[in-house]
Amino acid sequence: MGERPSTRAATTALVLSILGWLVFAGTYPGRSPGGSFGDAVYYQPFTVLGPLILPPLAIVFGHLGMRRSGGRRRATAALVLGYLLLVVEAARFAGMG
Repeated sequence: MGERPSTRAATTALVLSILGWLVFAGTYPGRSPGGSFGDAVYYQPFTVLGPLILPPLAIVFGHLGMRRSGGRRRATAALVLGYLLLVVEAARFAGMG
């Protein structure tokens, strides 16, 4: 609450990127061995769609945090984690086909 407005975007980006990695770790290599991808989307939408939604949001907020003066280290860490998760997720979905 006492945080400066210039560091809120960087903090948000870092939280989103860490949350994205936690969701990714919870869904890989799949919790239901007998289920299909469609079943997972229907029954667990956040665990499937979370890694697709959270990295772009972390990247956007990370760039906003880099543009502002405060929170540059947090924004850099969030950008590294966000881009890395985006590449890992793209490779994961490319391997599914």
